[in-house]
Amino acid sequence: MTQTITPSSRSPKSFFRSHATDIMLPAALLALIIAGLILFPSFRSVTSFINILTFSSLLMIVAIGQTFVVIGRAADLTVGSMVGFSGAVFAVLVVGGLPPIVALLLALLAGSLIGLVQGLIITKLKISFLIVTLGLFALLRSQVQVLLNGQSKNVDVPWLVTLATGRIGIIPNLVIIAVVVFVIATLVLRGTVYGRALYAVGASPETARLAGIPVARVVIISFIICAFTASVAGLLTVGTLGSAQTTAGAGMEMTALSAVLLGGTRFSGGFGSATRTLFGVLFLGVLNSLLFAAGISSFWQGTASGLVLILAVALDRTRKD
Repeated sequence: MTQTITPSSRSPKSFFRSHATDIMLPAALLALIIAGLILFPSFRSVTSFINILTFSSLLMIVAIGQTFVVIGRAADLTVGSMVGFSGAVFAVLVVGGLPPIVALLLALLAGSLIGLVQGLIITKLKISFLIVTLGLFALLRSQVQVLLNGQSKNVDVPWLVTLATGRIGIIPNLVIIAVVVFVIATLVLRGTVYGRALYAVGASPETARLAGIPVARVVIISFIICAFTASVAGLLTVGTLGSAQTTAGAGMEMTALSAVLLGGTRFSGGFGSATRTLFGVLFLGVLNSLLFAAGISSFWQGTASGLVLILAVALDRTRKD
């Protein structure tokens, strides 16, 4: 007689493995917050938490786009360079005399076109996403240097500065923009035909193809979305700094990927959500804030992100084994 295994009949070990991130990440985030409240008086103010949300907002916007690509069983290593590239394109066009709104639209278009090119190369030429995105990562970072002549370029666009640094009440505009991006992403992933198709492609491209889903188109769109969100973050970075910087977005590709995987979106594809990425971003934001409060050099933040990335992949392996 065959025994039917229901969720209630699974062993505790099996349940824990399949829900490791669901349980551990919120608990770890709560533990970090409690530790901060106990150890650092400066951590106990509302301002401190608003600052964490503000500093995490740009990463959130980039990581949301990365979430789409990872759900589709890939990763985009160009997002950090794209942040710098879109800002450089915008700055060059504005300084060259183009109206800022036109320059902004062209910068977003340029970023989206690069996402399109990446998706086409990966799906049509069947080249590994690692090779394609790593190559374009280097290309775009080089072009940032070329466009800016190796130095920062000041940009005087008051409305962009207000958009990036202003507030509505006590809530920074950056946080509001990040929330809007999060809500849109959640609606797309949960409530649209495209969202369901993306999960199907990530879970099994061949099965999705047999079901009549245009796999290549779904993957290409995910790369366009990722490039677009990174470009948005790049333009907001220009507004925040008042200039385009050659180092803008440096290292953000690994940090964004760490947040996505730590949140529980699986590198093997077909599983994840914007909500999970939100938890991953908040965890990294609180962790970096605690490191700063403890007087630890900001140079160690990269080490922390690297370790978190390894931990996230290890958790992902645990869920699959």
